[in-house]
Amino acid sequence: MIKLVKRTFYYGKFGIVLGLLFFFYLFHTQKVSAAKDESPYLIKINRVHNTITVYAKDEEGKYENPIKAMACSVGQKGTQTVLGVYKTRAKYRWKLLMGDVWGQYSTRIVGGILFHSVYYYEFGNPGSLAVKEFNKLGSAASHGCVRLTVEDAKWIYDNCPVGTTVIIYDDKKSPGPLGKPETIKIPLSIRWDPTDPSENNPYKDKIPRIYGVKNRTIPWGEEVDLLEGITAKSSVGINITSKIIVEGELNNYKAGSYNVTYSVKDELGRTKEKKATIKVDTPTTTEFEGIHDRVVQVEDEITEEFILDGVKVYCNGLKLDKEVIEITIHQEQEGIYKITYYLSADNEIYAKEYANIFVDNEAPVFEGTANRLLDSGQIPNTAFALNGVSVSDNYTKMKQDDIKVTIQALQDVLKDLTAEDVLKLIIETEESNAIESTGDSNANLSDNRVNNEEQYVKNTENFRDDDINNFNNDNRNDNNIYNIDYLRALIKYLGTGYLVTYEAEDDIGNKEKVSVLFHY
Repeated sequence: MIKLVKRTFYYGKFGIVLGLLFFFYLFHTQKVSAAKDESPYLIKINRVHNTITVYAKDEEGKYENPIKAMACSVGQKGTQTVLGVYKTRAKYRWKLLMGDVWGQYSTRIVGGILFHSVYYYEFGNPGSLAVKEFNKLGSAASHGCVRLTVEDAKWIYDNCPVGTTVIIYDDKKSPGPLGKPETIKIPLSIRWDPTDPSENNPYKDKIPRIYGVKNRTIPWGEEVDLLEGITAKSSVGINITSKIIVEGELNNYKAGSYNVTYSVKDELGRTKEKKATIKVDTPTTTEFEGIHDRVVQVEDEITEEFILDGVKVYCNGLKLDKEVIEITIHQEQEGIYKITYYLSADNEIYAKEYANIFVDNEAPVFEGTANRLLDSGQIPNTAFALNGVSVSDNYTKMKQDDIKVTIQALQDVLKDLTAEDVLKLIIETEESNAIESTGDSNANLSDNRVNNEEQYVKNTENFRDDDINNFNNDNRNDNNIYNIDYLRALIKYLGTGYLVTYEAEDDIGNKEKVSVLFHY
């Protein structure tokens, strides 16, 4: 009886031990014992940038040679990955994680902190990936562990023995010497990590695809967007059109066939390439439009922009970019330039035309403008002022309607003038014989013209420009007596008429202005 009790107790204890061993095997599959040899690598984790950099030993045995960078997900706020320096402790092919989920290729860093793949919902099933968590790689998302793609987790698992040093730090300025790798995004419908090397991975041998590449023929001179209508998708079906690279030369101004290569590389490093042939047609008809002779005021206006203004060129009915037009400028003679317009390519001229540019700095010319005597009480109008007056120009066809006439009563003109202004007016009218001169060149004012003003000018010559300065000079000599009483007499004399101004402007802006007196 006593022996029976002892035997029962023995087998019960043995069963408990077996159960514990089975449980240990189930949850710690393929655990690797600590390695004694020093690791060939050092691993640094930058929490700020969610980036891992692996360093190899240099010739001196120091870990100063960065060889590999990985994007990862460290612990999010509240469950941050701990800072510090640690040595890896163990490895697990499949490891039970928090929340009844599993990670592949796990390596313990310290305590419950591990390197491992993004988690799976089923033990041993790589087709049960948590896709949303996978797409968070590159940002903080875990409960403290360091998540990786299967490819990167397996690299650490395979190449970094237990005992490898891991440094966890923060650096806002730089993710590391190799930068931060581009992260991979996959559709929610994909339940496999596309980097998983498993032979059962349906995306293991997938490559990107390029659509819309085809041979085509374009007109000579047509601007071509080689990426128009071309799209691409990654190995897992994500749009990566922006990553397409086009190689090959195409001269749309030279007839012939050109080979173009389209290539694209996705986040998995997988590439695709397609080729196309683009044929440029031979030009048959080319012509210019808008080329004609023109006039400018000064040579400085003869710029390329001015020469090409309004000019168009067509090839086979297709309007070409103005930049393809070539020009040469040749001075035929002073003030005349010959412009040659070319459309050429590959040393062959397809079209050529000429035009002249004339430099015109001459103002219009009036004929028939002169001082006039008015009948008593007569008030001049525009028709009267234009009677017998004409205008002409060397390049612009002008007629009387192009003349602008302004008629002002002298009282209105003179009331705001200074003595110096009046003297200028006197000089102008003297040159037009508005004031009669005697044989000895002295200006005389009749008694009735000056209205009994007894002022006069004695021993004076005809008015000249220098007299203005003499007028303002306190030391003027006796031969130039222009006193204020004399000016008052002139104003009274001139104030009995009208100042008539004629103005004209040619097509390019040269102006002419003439003023005369209509008086009684």
